[in-house]
Amino acid sequence: MDLISPTRTTTTLQRGNCIAFLVSFAIVLAGLTSSVRTPIWVVVMSMACLAFGWLLTATLITHITSDLGPICEPPDIQAEFRAMSQIPLTLRLLNPSDRSSLLFLTAEVLVECEGHLLQSPPKFIGQLPQQNAAEFNWRLTPRQRGEYALRGMLVRTAFPGSILTREFAFTFDRTLLALPVRLQLTPQASRMLSGRKRASGRQPLHPAGMEEFVGVRQYRAGDNPRHVSLALSLRMPDYPMQLAVREFEDPSDDEICVVLDTAVPPPDADDWALIAYRYEKSICFAIALCRQLCELKHQVRFVACQEGEHPFQLRINHAARDIPILERKLSRLKPTPDPERVRRLLEWQARRSDAILLYVSLQDSPEPQLRASEKPLCLNPEWQQSLVAEAAS
Repeated sequence: MDLISPTRTTTTLQRGNCIAFLVSFAIVLAGLTSSVRTPIWVVVMSMACLAFGWLLTATLITHITSDLGPICEPPDIQAEFRAMSQIPLTLRLLNPSDRSSLLFLTAEVLVECEGHLLQSPPKFIGQLPQQNAAEFNWRLTPRQRGEYALRGMLVRTAFPGSILTREFAFTFDRTLLALPVRLQLTPQASRMLSGRKRASGRQPLHPAGMEEFVGVRQYRAGDNPRHVSLALSLRMPDYPMQLAVREFEDPSDDEICVVLDTAVPPPDADDWALIAYRYEKSICFAIALCRQLCELKHQVRFVACQEGEHPFQLRINHAARDIPILERKLSRLKPTPDPERVRRLLEWQARRSDAILLYVSLQDSPEPQLRASEKPLCLNPEWQQSLVAEAAS
């Protein structure tokens, strides 16, 4: 792997040490020109000479040992990871000098998120011998989803007491993506659709391996004789003229549209913190819901308002292929401050198709327009929480 040289090297003065250096130098100079030789003078001169000599020697050591500076091996870090998970980061520094060691090194990693620079805890090593390498290990924990930029690393070296500090800046510019937290839903999340399917009359009579048993009804002309239940037919009052038939439903025959509420008020609103918190949780819930429905062989279509004129839409047919695409998109999804856009999108989705409509809401109760409508199934934050089993790794 290629090694990186510092992109910037700066030398700064330590204010406290500079003041101590000047004071000790002034005391030594005044003492040499003084004709008084009292015991106090001897003590003061000794302390001043000791401090002056230490500061001068430490400065020379810092200057000599850090003349070439270290070189760095680029980090090998995964580009995608889960929010709230610990990501190991290892950086290796090499001392290219063949004559002196690098002393008292302090390293910090620079990570940027949404324009804010995040500095990691400093790592310290006392000595890096010539032609040797040292590793600095961090465990980064992203607190929120979104893009992170690994800008680089700062390495400082200064012998204790030196009035100079040598700083070496390494640039990486790696883009990292924190995916939403993965949730595991309870089986109740899929059972909540049964009533809405029966209400719409979507019960196929030809079961396949992925179909689910939903109930029993009286035999009608054209039904498959294989679906006749003998045990239940014996209980019918007019048996054998009256028979009972088992009903099945095929999840792949139904399309489910999941609409995510992305209306978050501006930061100066009174309820901004609460709605923003619910927004982050609803994103994780919506992904988990789409994953579970897709694994049950449902045809899922995800819709949400986004920046720009057109909403984001994704048809999810294969969980292993399409869910990662949904996660990456929602990792970068920004909320909209206009709740009217979300309401219009929901009404448009309700009119355009016969799909079962699931509305992942950020509000405790739906809007009046939604309450009057019987088509959308509104999942408020309390209902979402009741359907979450745990956070999966």
